[in-house]
Amino acid sequence: MNRAEYERKKREYLAKKKRNQKIRVILRWVVLVLVVAGIVAGLIGILSKTKKDPSKESKTTPVPTADPGVSKAPTPTEEVTPVPTSTPTPTPTPNFVSMIAVGDNLYDWDMLEDGDQKNGKVGDGQFDFTGWYDNIRPYVRMADFAVINQETPLGGDFGYNSSDTEVKFIGQKNRWGSYHGYPTFNTPYEASEEFVKIGFNIVTSATNHSSDHGYKAIQKTLEYWKTQHPEVAVAGIHDSEESKNTITVVEKYGIKIAILNYTYGLNLTTAIKEAPYSVDVLEPKRVKSDVEKAKQLADFVVVFPHWGKEYELSVIDDQKDWAKRFAEYGVDAVIGAHPHICETMEFITRPDGGTMPVYYSLGNFISIFKNADCELEGMAYLEFVKDGDRKYIRESTIIPLVNHYNYDKNRFRSRCNFTVYALQDYTEELEKEHGCLKFEDGRKFSKKRMEDLAKQLWGDNIKVVDWNNINGVSSR
Repeated sequence: MNRAEYERKKREYLAKKKRNQKIRVILRWVVLVLVVAGIVAGLIGILSKTKKDPSKESKTTPVPTADPGVSKAPTPTEEVTPVPTSTPTPTPTPNFVSMIAVGDNLYDWDMLEDGDQKNGKVGDGQFDFTGWYDNIRPYVRMADFAVINQETPLGGDFGYNSSDTEVKFIGQKNRWGSYHGYPTFNTPYEASEEFVKIGFNIVTSATNHSSDHGYKAIQKTLEYWKTQHPEVAVAGIHDSEESKNTITVVEKYGIKIAILNYTYGLNLTTAIKEAPYSVDVLEPKRVKSDVEKAKQLADFVVVFPHWGKEYELSVIDDQKDWAKRFAEYGVDAVIGAHPHICETMEFITRPDGGTMPVYYSLGNFISIFKNADCELEGMAYLEFVKDGDRKYIRESTIIPLVNHYNYDKNRFRSRCNFTVYALQDYTEELEKEHGCLKFEDGRKFSKKRMEDLAKQLWGDNIKVVDWNNINGVSSR
């Protein structure tokens, strides 16, 4: 290669190298510009989002104008940016409420002794009934309203002494002061604390034992509910004429239910002699008047009568007559107690064409009875629907229950460990442990007997709760 050719090649190489350097510089600037543009666009997006999100806006204190009473209007050059607000999705209100109801909550001497011994300080007037209702808790809590018939006063210990009849009956002097079993009952507050704890929120109290310890025990009962559990509705007993003339109404989801409670009579009339308004008694004129008032105040009227014949499976004529009256008055449902044994239910057509379910007797709830058939109990289940102007009961069924206790021969009073089970949860192992098997009247007790008796009384109206589908009712 000559000198001239060498110089030409060198010039071409240097020129090419210079062009490549220029291209690399241009490419670096292009990349830099693109990166900067991306960053700027990202910042603008973040700032724009922050500005539009009211939850992320910074709060500033407005600067007052010369006249603090006049707000500054935006000038034509000011831009007012509307702030969007999100509308929460409303929770739909159910158009029905559910109710369960159980029979006689009846504390007798054995129950007092059991609660006294569990407390650990025998004879100190304190009782421990913890857990007695736990096995039934889910069934109580699946309903909006849970009704219990408190058969006996919750009168506190106010110095009432045992009568000679009681001393003879129980075999020794009562060591619990005013707290008594049969024949003149008065139950410790600890019992009610336990059933309120599991969800009962309505108490019916008009029974043949309401006046067992006089008007003072009724006053003490109502004082307890008002001061300790004002959230619990109480029906059937009163401490004033004004209270007697006031209808008990409960409400949820805009649906109102009037609760009326009456007893056929009283074992002792001490209370109503002192205060005639103190206990609601079944009297046609009074009941008709109450129902008429209740229908003006509530969407539904439910009557809880304490009626019937004790230990009698058959419904007596007096119950039938009253059921017919209730239908004529326009009552929506009737739920009865008192016989200490379960009775049938039926559906009566009212003069207005509506259907009135009648539960003649739900039997006991917690009790000490030895008779095998007294261990079967019922839990009424109802659903009240309000659909515009239409109001009706879409379900009225019954959940069979079993009253259960054990037997301890070493105790002066042998029955202990009282509780209640749903019949669908009761087992053959529990059946073998039932204390009533130790007594002649209870030897025929068995789970199968309870199932057969329930089917005989209620047939297709028996409800077996499916916890995966309980008609849309969720536990409270």
